[in-house]
Amino acid sequence: MYKNHLIYSFIDGSFMDIADKDYLAARICYRYDLPQEFLWLSLQAIEKYIKAILLYNEQETKSIGHDISKAYDKMKSLKEFSFDIPKDVESFISYLNRYGLDRYFEKPYFLYGEELLSLDRTVWFIRRYCGLFNSKIKKIDGTMVDGLSANLKRIQNPYYLKQPNKFIHHGYLGHVLNNKRLELRKQLVYKNFYFGTYKRKLIKNYKLKSGSGTPTHIHHKEIFDELKAKVRFSKEIIDHFKN
Repeated sequence: MYKNHLIYSFIDGSFMDIADKDYLAARICYRYDLPQEFLWLSLQAIEKYIKAILLYNEQETKSIGHDISKAYDKMKSLKEFSFDIPKDVESFISYLNRYGLDRYFEKPYFLYGEELLSLDRTVWFIRRYCGLFNSKIKKIDGTMVDGLSANLKRIQNPYYLKQPNKFIHHGYLGHVLNNKRLELRKQLVYKNFYFGTYKRKLIKNYKLKSGSGTPTHIHHKEIFDELKAKVRFSKEIIDHFKN
């Protein structure tokens, strides 16, 4: 039991809490017009949340790398689990898997303007499953019930879909939400439909930060061979120029 406690403590501290910080940093980057950093940190946050879910359920994560689509598919294959992840959240995960991995501006990126709202929604839906769900739960009368079904019923309560800000969050994000004096809390609840003190029906003065960028070697293919001799490019970019 003590060993298990240490393992769960590791998952909390090294995956879920760091994911919370990546999420907060991503929101700050979006707010201050750092689009590529926003995409990378968003991917990092979702990656760590999903890996935390897998680790809580005794699954290995070494073979996943930064491929969050692969991680998501593995999460969805967990036996006895039922997930209520909307299709638009799955689409945003695929979007991040496509553009968030580009740390060195190897390929073009695109922002359509609603990515911050999509990130908030994705984090809220995925993060609920971060925790130890399979343990038995002791009721008031002393009887033991299946923890998995009880926990899934709790987090998938339709009430929370209507009032997402009422969902109780643990870990570092819960600490930030519960401390109104923290500057980070202001960054978290800024224009956020899912995290905050009250339910937002409308966000005023939201700026659609659409934009795109294309790296020099895509515009000027004649320099790629020389660059390739000095810089490590991804297989995707190398294959692009081969074709």
